Amino acid sequence: MRRWDIDERQTGIADGSAMEPEVRGLLDAMRRDGWVAEEPDEHLLPHLRRACGTEWLLTGERLLEDGVYEVTVSLAGDREGVHVHRDVVRLLSAIAEAVFFVRQREPGVFECVTGVLDGDSPGFGSHGHLVRLIVT
Repeated sequence: MRRWDIDERQTGIADGSAMEPEVRGLLDAMRRDGWVAEEPDEHLLPHLRRACGTEWLLTGERLLEDGVYEVTVSLAGDREGVHVHRDVVRLLSAIAEAVFFVRQREPGVFECVTGVLDGDSPGFGSHGHLVRLIVT
C-alpha cells in the first residue's frame, strides 16, 4: 500500500528503533505518579494566548480529571492558506519543552505531551503537561 501520493517503494529505509530509547524514556516518565504538573492555566495558558496572535481565537480551556488540559481554539479569519496541522503544531510549540510530542487523533483534535525528563534541565525535576487542543 502506498504511504503518500508519489510513494513507489511502498516500504521505508529502516525501522524506528534508533529513537526507541528516547520514546521509552518519555513513556516511563509519564507513568510516574505526579509527573503531570499542576496549574496549566498559569504555566501554559499565557503562552498559548500570546501564540494565538491574530490567527486564532482561544475559546475555552479546562483541566480534566485525568490531568489533560483541554484547550479549544478557532480560526480568527478565513481558512485560505491555512494548513491546520502545521499551524496547530506551531501554536503548540509555544509551550514546547525539552520533549515535545504531537499527534492528530482525529480531525480537529490534537494531543500533545510536553515536558522535561530527568537530566534535561539542571535545577528542574522531571515533569510535563498533557494538552488536547480542539479546533472548532
